[in-house]
Amino acid sequence: MFLCLVRDSLSPSITGVLESVARACSPRVEPHGDDVVVCDARGLTRVIGEPAVIAEEMRRMAWDRGVGVRVAIAGTHTAAWLLAHVRPGLTVVAPGDEAHTLARLPMTALAMLPECRARIFSDVLVTLDRWGVSTLGDLARLPRADVSSRLGLAGARLHQAAWGEDVVPLVATAEAPRFIERVELEWPVDGLEPLSFVLARVCEALSGALERADRGAVTITTRLTLINKSLAERTLTLPAPMRDAKVLRTLILLDLEAHPPGSDAEHFAGIDVVEVELGVTPGRIVQKSLLAHDMPAVEDVATLVARLQALMGESRVGAPVVLDTHDLRKSSLKPFVVPPSTHFSARPFGARSGQAAVIRRFRMPMAVRVVTDRGAPVRIVLSERGMSEPRITHRAGPWRTSGQWWTADRDTWDRDEWDVSVETGVVYRLARDRATDRWEVEGVID
Repeated sequence: MFLCLVRDSLSPSITGVLESVARACSPRVEPHGDDVVVCDARGLTRVIGEPAVIAEEMRRMAWDRGVGVRVAIAGTHTAAWLLAHVRPGLTVVAPGDEAHTLARLPMTALAMLPECRARIFSDVLVTLDRWGVSTLGDLARLPRADVSSRLGLAGARLHQAAWGEDVVPLVATAEAPRFIERVELEWPVDGLEPLSFVLARVCEALSGALERADRGAVTITTRLTLINKSLAERTLTLPAPMRDAKVLRTLILLDLEAHPPGSDAEHFAGIDVVEVELGVTPGRIVQKSLLAHDMPAVEDVATLVARLQALMGESRVGAPVVLDTHDLRKSSLKPFVVPPSTHFSARPFGARSGQAAVIRRFRMPMAVRVVTDRGAPVRIVLSERGMSEPRITHRAGPWRTSGQWWTADRDTWDRDEWDVSVETGVVYRLARDRATDRWEVEGVID
């Protein structure tokens, strides 16, 4: 006797809910993502009750967790799977009555089987539709030998499914282990230094568990129970899987330094219980190249970024990104990660790559005075120093840009831009505000 739970289409998908419901009742569970789970219900009649009672109890447990489900219980997991995907509500099939119950289902129900995602099964279903086979009962009445000889193994498998027969047994999976460590302190700690010793012990234990399971941490959730019984929780997302105990401890400490637990944002509150839980993924296997330059370790970069964020603030550290706006000067920051080395382009040693020219914009444009001839710049005078750059030898422009004039805000611009080269070889980006006739150097072009 097998039971299948399928999330109702109108219900939200919540990670792990259906699996947790099934594991609360049965020791043998086969999850299929977050929306479908199949479990072995044999032996549950002595604990819970009749099959209808088992199905209703599991549906109630899922509903209490915020997920509506369709439930089917039958003698084979193939029959339970098909009925749960097609019929709403609760379906209970008496042992030996699977073929009779499935006979009324349309042929489209077979497309719900996991193996029918392959192209060969789709072609067989199209062929059966051309033959006029409309229900599973029509397919089941055909001789299996003739179906197999004409449609091959895929046709034989669909014929078995129409009878509710299982081809492979239920493949139960073990419950995913939780990587969590909890320490209850005899005396409260109220500072980073004593807390670091506790975190070192916790991270060493978690690092060993990750090493044995060949896993890497991708998230770190730190839960601190304070002396006033409140809970302070912080979650860090790591740029890549890692399991070095010192790196994990350093990242947690830097995050707590920037966000101290407790009501006082500048001082630590007393901590009674320390709990650290890791979200994991399979460990990284990296094959480095003998020809390409070695990239810095992800652990070192993550530690450096965390230190800079603790020093400068989270909003001031990251990688620049151009905003999707008409004003090309607008930019923002995104989290910085080491880009993966996807390929190596071989070229002669000492040769430069053919990169296009880029502009290095000044964070604060430098105001200058420009000598013009017939509207074109011929010399730059630095306003702050009173010094003149060498004569402009080449210039390109002007490129007139304007924007935001269609809005009511004051963030409008109307400018003429020039790219000029002086005798020393330096190339500047000049801009003139057409409303105020003021010049400024926006950056240097490499």
